Amino acid sequence: MVVVVDPLYVSLFVDDPTPLAMLLVHDAAYFQFGTTEVIETPSAHAHLRHKKYSHLNGACVGVLDDMKPSWRTWTRGDPHVAWVYVVGELPQSELSSQGARTGLLDGQHSSVSPLAATRRISVRRSPDGTGRWVPAHVLRPFVPPGVPDNVAVQRVRDLIAKGQHHSRGKNNKRLLPEPIPPSGTSSGSTPPPAKRRATKIHTKEGLMYFVDRLGPLPHEIVRTEMRGPPGNAYKVLCMRPVEPTGATCQALGRSSTDATSVAPEAFVQKNELVYMSERFGQLWFERAKDDRLLRASLCEAVSRFAASYAKHPISAEQAFRSLAKCSDATPTPDEFSVLNPETQSD
Repeated sequence: MVVVVDPLYVSLFVDDPTPLAMLLVHDAAYFQFGTTEVIETPSAHAHLRHKKYSHLNGACVGVLDDMKPSWRTWTRGDPHVAWVYVVGELPQSELSSQGARTGLLDGQHSSVSPLAATRRISVRRSPDGTGRWVPAHVLRPFVPPGVPDNVAVQRVRDLIAKGQHHSRGKNNKRLLPEPIPPSGTSSGSTPPPAKRRATKIHTKEGLMYFVDRLGPLPHEIVRTEMRGPPGNAYKVLCMRPVEPTGATCQALGRSSTDATSVAPEAFVQKNELVYMSERFGQLWFERAKDDRLLRASLCEAVSRFAASYAKHPISAEQAFRSLAKCSDATPTPDEFSVLNPETQSD
């Protein structure tokens, strides 16, 4: 794209329709975002203002490390955080698409149109109702001012032919760090990847799932919210750990005060949800014996699962065997003899 009129302003959106920060890319040439400056931040992070980075991805990392350090636990499938509000010619067929990602903005483009080098766009520092939000990476290639269209198109074709149409070059070694493992896990006990889902994932309030990056406790959906910039909003799920009720605490011989804590909330995306039956058995038989909190949470999950099973509640013993994928002949733990749906109360 040929950016005219305004400088290349980039807004960072993270879990809120209000930008987290505003960046200014001082130089962008073809498939590279060059020197980038932080120009707007909340007052609590004023020390970041006017700080410059050698490229846009580095600026994103720097801002997130300072303002949202939890970003390093996000999964690779999270939406991009860098958005540009643009006005002008933006044929969907000519927008760059991206294949494998190695960073917030880096990756290999699976589709690039040389004709995009001839399109004129204007970037707005803030939305004015005349354009739309677009992820920063799809606007590439950026053509320097004054380059004739025919020269720009040929240049893009040459870069594609040489395999140099990927950000940071074909062999990008500056990878973002792998997500930090959930607390309490080690490389030897990392859960296996969740199975490919062939059925619809339901996201009603109260449903329970595991979320690997949040640790071993099962989590329940509290509510759903819409996040992201206007016009490109996406749904996130607010979840919190499943905590034992008074009845579960009694069955486990725990104090009733154990059921009164306020569980921390976390926001996750639908593609992070792992079915209860995919993790329950492994966690119960390998870890719950030595982890009282985990055992209590899993027991509560069994009780809730039993009470909500289809139209007719089932026994806690049946629910346990279903979640743990055990045969009917498998003995169930003693606590489930009293953890039946009719015994539960809030």
